[in-house]
Amino acid sequence: MTLGTHLSLRIAAILVAGFVIIQFLVFGAMIVPGRQVLDHPYSFPPPRELAAIVDTLEQAPPEKRRLLVAALDGSLYTLSIEPALPDRRAINDLTARDVERTYQAVLPGHLVRLSARRAMFPKLMRDMAWPGRLLAPATLAVSLRSGGVLVLVSRPSTLVRDFLGERAAIGAVAGLILLGALALAVRQSTRPVTRLAGSIRAFSNTLDAPDLPIEGGPELRDLAAAYNDMKGRIAGLVSERTRILAGIAHDLRTYLTRLRLRAEFIDDPDQRERAARDLSEMSLLLDDTLLFAQPASRPMAAERIAIGAELETIAETRREMGEAVTLAPIQLDLFVRSERLALRRAIANLIDNGLRHGSSVLLSGHHDGDDVLIVVTDDGPGVPPDLLARLGRAFDRLDPSRDRTTGGAGLGLAIVRALMDRQGGSVSFRNGAAGGLEVTLRLPAA
Repeated sequence: MTLGTHLSLRIAAILVAGFVIIQFLVFGAMIVPGRQVLDHPYSFPPPRELAAIVDTLEQAPPEKRRLLVAALDGSLYTLSIEPALPDRRAINDLTARDVERTYQAVLPGHLVRLSARRAMFPKLMRDMAWPGRLLAPATLAVSLRSGGVLVLVSRPSTLVRDFLGERAAIGAVAGLILLGALALAVRQSTRPVTRLAGSIRAFSNTLDAPDLPIEGGPELRDLAAAYNDMKGRIAGLVSERTRILAGIAHDLRTYLTRLRLRAEFIDDPDQRERAARDLSEMSLLLDDTLLFAQPASRPMAAERIAIGAELETIAETRREMGEAVTLAPIQLDLFVRSERLALRRAIANLIDNGLRHGSSVLLSGHHDGDDVLIVVTDDGPGVPPDLLARLGRAFDRLDPSRDRTTGGAGLGLAIVRALMDRQGGSVSFRNGAAGGLEVTLRLPAA
């Protein structure tokens, strides 16, 4: 299952991609330098505001300084009073040097020292933007005339960090809830499509499949109604076809009966026998045609069948008729759910086809995953590889004649395919390793 093939995943991917793109756009808008960044370099207070803070601390009694620092420490930077200037770190860009000179200009008589490492992704986030300084904070130190050093670090205070952490947690939970809601919405939106696909598959197996519920949005309701209308028309056409074929068969059988009676009055024994044989072939062709048409519309009474016992019975019956049909050693736990008469007819057609083109037939069976395979192999000449795809087509014979001694009208293998399709199975053809044709019936295990 891939994004290109699964509708739910494709819709979910589009929604998630849109959500991620929006987050990147918001983040990009936050880090674009504007007036606020220029007034608050490295998230420090503006120069005149810092000068006022320094003046206030110098005029305050020593015992009040810590309280003032604690009161002022609650923004995008942290404040502290240290006994000495911190070690200078290398200033590796001109912006930091300009900022240091700007602060020094408004604080004459004070020693100002700025240490700023290059931020992560400096070209993308711009060196002074505070999101780029979360992992590489800048430090601004200002000496106080009253003693000590005021140190500012471009890292949010504890209060702000706690606030941002809470909001990040709330945002993460809200994002998960949003993703869950999106997943539910996608599932609800694609469920009618999945139901439609299941209904189409069921309709391919039986014309009695129930109609699709008319629900969902206007488009889905129109789609369900159109499908139900199409299904009804197809079922009606198939039913009409079967009814017409049944009527034709009834009338043809009446004429065939009359012809058989009239054939008895033919004086020439040879001509009388040929006429009787032709009438018998016409009757068999009629029966095959009706059987080929019935599986698409006639429900089958499926039952649990032991394949080993069934194949053994078929092989024994054929041997009693003098035919070279053998059964390979087979597992006893092979069971399928199928209509017994339909399965027997399919295997009988394959045996007849094998004996018609060869001298012997081998039956075998085995498990293949959740399916049971029934293999019918003959010792005939096989089929040219480029003609294998034609096997199983109605009225399509590799031998252009219609003589039943060489294959009939080309319905035998087509009936096998129709019977397998009707029961949820399949049939495949290939040439055996030792020659001959190998036909495999695949049915779900029961």
